[in-house]
Amino acid sequence: MTSENKPKPIVIGIYGISGSGKTHLLGQMKQIFGADAPGLDFYDGSGVIKKLVPGGMQEFNKWSHDDQNKYRERAIETIKEECAKTGKVGLVAGHYMFWHKGDVEEKVGTKKDWETYTHIVYLGVEPDVVAKRRDADKSKKRPPLQAAKLRKWQEEEIRELRKICLQHDILFTVASEPTSGAIFAYRVSAIVKDIIAHNEKDNLTLVENALDEAVAGQEDLKTMLVLDADRTLAPQDTGELFWKAAKPRSDRNSDPLKTLFKAKGYSYSSFRQATLLYEEVADEFDAICDEVAVKVTMYPEFLSLLKRAESHEHIGAVVVTCGVRHVWEKVLQRAGLANIKVIGAGRIADGYVVTGTVKAALVERLQKRSLRVIAFGDSPLDIDMLKKADQAIVVVGDEGTRSSAMEDELRAAIGDGLRARQILLPKNATPRIDSARLPLTLLGEQEIDWILRRYPSVLHATDKNAAKVLMTPMRDASVSGHDLRKAHQKVGYYLATEFLTEVMGIEQYAIPHVQGRNTDGYRLQDESKTLIVPLMRGGEPMAFGVSEALKSSSFHHAKHPEQLEKKHMDGKRTIILVDSVVNSGGSVIEFVDHVRKNYSKIQIVVVAGVVQAGAVRSGAFADMLKQDKKLTLVALRLSENKYKGKGGTDTGHRLFNTTNLD
Repeated sequence: MTSENKPKPIVIGIYGISGSGKTHLLGQMKQIFGADAPGLDFYDGSGVIKKLVPGGMQEFNKWSHDDQNKYRERAIETIKEECAKTGKVGLVAGHYMFWHKGDVEEKVGTKKDWETYTHIVYLGVEPDVVAKRRDADKSKKRPPLQAAKLRKWQEEEIRELRKICLQHDILFTVASEPTSGAIFAYRVSAIVKDIIAHNEKDNLTLVENALDEAVAGQEDLKTMLVLDADRTLAPQDTGELFWKAAKPRSDRNSDPLKTLFKAKGYSYSSFRQATLLYEEVADEFDAICDEVAVKVTMYPEFLSLLKRAESHEHIGAVVVTCGVRHVWEKVLQRAGLANIKVIGAGRIADGYVVTGTVKAALVERLQKRSLRVIAFGDSPLDIDMLKKADQAIVVVGDEGTRSSAMEDELRAAIGDGLRARQILLPKNATPRIDSARLPLTLLGEQEIDWILRRYPSVLHATDKNAAKVLMTPMRDASVSGHDLRKAHQKVGYYLATEFLTEVMGIEQYAIPHVQGRNTDGYRLQDESKTLIVPLMRGGEPMAFGVSEALKSSSFHHAKHPEQLEKKHMDGKRTIILVDSVVNSGGSVIEFVDHVRKNYSKIQIVVVAGVVQAGAVRSGAFADMLKQDKKLTLVALRLSENKYKGKGGTDTGHRLFNTTNLD
């Protein structure tokens, strides 16, 4: 690895006004981390300068401000070089400014400081405590300053350091002395330990472990609901509510997360900084979470969905939030949903942060367990998660409060292959984009039934009386040509209305009533974005029946997979492959593989009259049905008969009276 590619060494600045106990705290932390402190080196900034300056600090204090800064820069560069060479983390007691009598301030932070530090932990010791320490410390000559002056100094340092750190990608936090009897050094050491241990790769591993724990023991799981929290489950943004409640307890006048994310985006580093911000109100954190949770009212639609999901062993649900886990645990508990697990962060003790990338990775992890994932989200942070999910639902809230950036993000994602639907909450909210690209749906009882249904890969009517009646002309050797084609068409229509409604779901739309008013009509969901493909020639008559039930769907003939081109599939949400008979499933496999080369997430339904039962029990086709969660087989009947027709018994010949033409 070249020097240019070496990672920047971790150098943590311990800052605070003069008398806040930086040097003393370093000594305590040496004891906490151990005598040798493996992986960690301690530096007193003034001590490093003293070693570099001929004549030491006595000579240094005689110099001009500019000359002093040259050695300050040499000192921090020395520390950086040593840390890069040893691979150790540097912990440095430093200064940003000094105050003298008459409010004269001297800023001693340098450009090299901001190029070196990766983190700054500011000691937020109460000014009256600092005043007492300064008065009691006779070893240093400090100008006498009252607590009010010290508070002004401290507030100005914190305000300016926050801005500087934000500009230079330095993670910053203020560590306040615990109100309990805990030792201050332990609080700071916990922050330092977390800084040392945390990286983006391990962060993902920790979140994945949390997900594994959330679904452990649920052996019958088939479908997983993955739900964002803020503005998805409820109209409120708990981050905003948190910082409004925290204002009286902190030095900020506004929501720091808005400032952070506006400046730095939603990166891993940004969420690490967010954790450090929450850590600043550690003593009040739980009380603030209680205060916020009381103000959150979940949408009744999601309450109904999650309560019903809890009663189904094959359905799991997990809330994955980039916000505060503790708040949402309290919200769910108040709603009677305490068994729903929440994956989120907020505090160092949570061990990880959740980003948009992490959300998407969790969806993939669930899919590797052969689970169908239905994801719900509302913001740009949810886009990657929605793209990965088997089914994606965008929650669209009130136009005045929802994410303004989501519109453009959705357009780009749809252009990149996202297939999603939108739910308006409240129902009078303005839709996003348009219903052609982002179709509208509801979250009523009917839609919840469809979401919660057990999702078999094979649906058939073998034992139904309707199937016995419909299959009779298909098996009757005396029926052929036009009459047999009509029988196959009836089967296609039956299978579409009986089973495709279960697989694809239905949607509501307005139709004129015979009494002169509008009423509710129903059609298959995304009917106009459905492509029916008869596998020529035997599948055509049955495909006509399917088309009769799905009047607004597209229709394209294909004898070979390559005849189904990408342009035919673009913009489609479902492809229905229709064949009269499936023996081994070899032809179907070729078509499915061809579709998957272009679209990995598109729903594929195979509609057939007769399917050999062995083909769905074992073999390549059975394996494909098990592994591809977006593939379903719909059949009139499964047959144990492995006979394959020839000549006059071949279904294609019977359908078109072509026995003697080959």
